[in-house]
Amino acid sequence: MTLAYKMCTTKKHLDIILYGYIFGSWYLSFIAYQVGRQYGDRLAGVYTVDAPDVNFVGAAIAPSLVLCLYFFWIKKNLFYRSLFVIAGAFIANALVLINSRGAYIAVALSIAYFMYHMFFSSFQRKYQKGTAIFILLAGLASLAVVMDRSSIERILSINENTRVQESQETAATRTVFWLAAWDMAKDYPLGTGYEGFSYYSNQYIPDHVNTGRSRNRAVHSTWFETLSEVGYLGLVLFVLMLFSSFKILKITKKHLKKQNMVDDYFKIFALEGTLLAFMVAMTFINRMRAEVLHWCILFACVAYSVYVLNNKDNNVNST
Repeated sequence: MTLAYKMCTTKKHLDIILYGYIFGSWYLSFIAYQVGRQYGDRLAGVYTVDAPDVNFVGAAIAPSLVLCLYFFWIKKNLFYRSLFVIAGAFIANALVLINSRGAYIAVALSIAYFMYHMFFSSFQRKYQKGTAIFILLAGLASLAVVMDRSSIERILSINENTRVQESQETAATRTVFWLAAWDMAKDYPLGTGYEGFSYYSNQYIPDHVNTGRSRNRAVHSTWFETLSEVGYLGLVLFVLMLFSSFKILKITKKHLKKQNMVDDYFKIFALEGTLLAFMVAMTFINRMRAEVLHWCILFACVAYSVYVLNNKDNNVNST
């Protein structure tokens, strides 16, 4: 990560690593398209080195959609626009195959965040609001093609099973895991170490709660994963790391607005969208050590370095 940060020193370098992330998400989505659903209404058998679960894969590729949207909007060449449309279509299709509710919420919020600023920002390109409306309508139309009955039912089930049941495990059971992690942190304020929650969970989850085949379960939330594994101090540092990422992006936006760099200004909103998407997705799964999380942070750091720090250096040298 440090090496990547030091080597990316120009806007072109930043775009290249963003293209690389989009290409990687497209390639993984293409494999998912070839494999298809093999486990009921969900994809199975397509993973990455650090994501041995389809929900993890969904979280890994979900942030790339807002980048596809940004580059489609910004590029003038029809060929390049077509590439981002194709990549976005495959990625959206893979998310439907994965059927992860967390990934659906992550994509919806990140794109809504970007589209909101694209439409209501006082910093506008020519025909920007009209383009935003067109993209919104095109996106809704494409959902009708990509979404199927099982994915719609999966989304609607977010509001169901909100009560913990003793006879079977439901999505609401995760709240029991989160409370157990909180109790665990009281006994282990400095954390229990790697996968500590899974090791000690049988001592903190009430006996009457159905947890499936095993009492040793993952906590199903990065926030509580961090709390249980590295303690209160680790959680504070983790949150500060994310807060700092948004803070430097905010500083970068102010700098770009002063420089009247409209396209780059909205690139920062897209980067905020990627980090927001992963933060939402990781709320429901264990992803504290995920590579893509740290890539999103890397994107923020490189943007700040390229647009703010390097420009300051150039201004000093020129004077």
